[in-house]
Amino acid sequence: MPSKNPQTSLNHTLVAMPSRDQSDRAEALLSLSIALIDSSCDVLKSHITSDEQLTRQSTLMPGGTLGKHFRHVIESFRAFLLPLSSSSSSSTITLEIDYDSTNPSTRKPMARSVKPCLRALEQVRDDLISWGDQCRRSSLAGDSKPAEIGTGVAGEVGVRRNGLAEAMETKVNVVAITPTRQTMGSTIGRELWYCSLHAIHHFSMLRTIAVHEHGLELPVEFGTAPSTLLYRGLAWKPPVENREVRLAVKAKL
Repeated sequence: MPSKNPQTSLNHTLVAMPSRDQSDRAEALLSLSIALIDSSCDVLKSHITSDEQLTRQSTLMPGGTLGKHFRHVIESFRAFLLPLSSSSSSSTITLEIDYDSTNPSTRKPMARSVKPCLRALEQVRDDLISWGDQCRRSSLAGDSKPAEIGTGVAGEVGVRRNGLAEAMETKVNVVAITPTRQTMGSTIGRELWYCSLHAIHHFSMLRTIAVHEHGLELPVEFGTAPSTLLYRGLAWKPPVENREVRLAVKAKL
């Protein structure tokens, strides 16, 4: 099993800003994604400890549960990783990511039981680590030029890239059902960033349910965007969260 990345952290005020080196930027993006999944694993291990908590229907967000939000994040990362695990460096076929593709046999256990949910999250984390290691090894093995100098994603000239940075710039097609089938061009890096922001979005909703309906105390970074954490700075102190929820019921006319 891949080793846990010791440098991952959701406290972005402690992380050095990536330089013009495209390799640094790629590493920062992958590290963020791994840190997000690690944080959700920690929440399941330390805070959400029963299947009842995972499946209790939300009052603030009708139809939602903690388990459903975890499952949605897992399925999005799985959809992202699926074509990467079956691709080869010599392939000329554009990879395709389909976020609407799900596995019915694994959906219910992930959303209803803590242990399957935790195992699925840990597998996503390990797959992200393995994919990053594979990309780095590809440049060392000569599949791509180490520290190649080229043009960055924002048009910068003279940036350096390694195997991981090259992989982030690989073009992919994203498939969406709207309800007609749509195909849109993107890159692996852009889709990994989407999966990360998408996870933060669902962790934020998950946090609302956990804190205000379950009375749980979660790490302040959980469900907070990286840009917000950076803006707050080291001196920022979290407000005291009011866990008392009052619901106004409107009569039907």
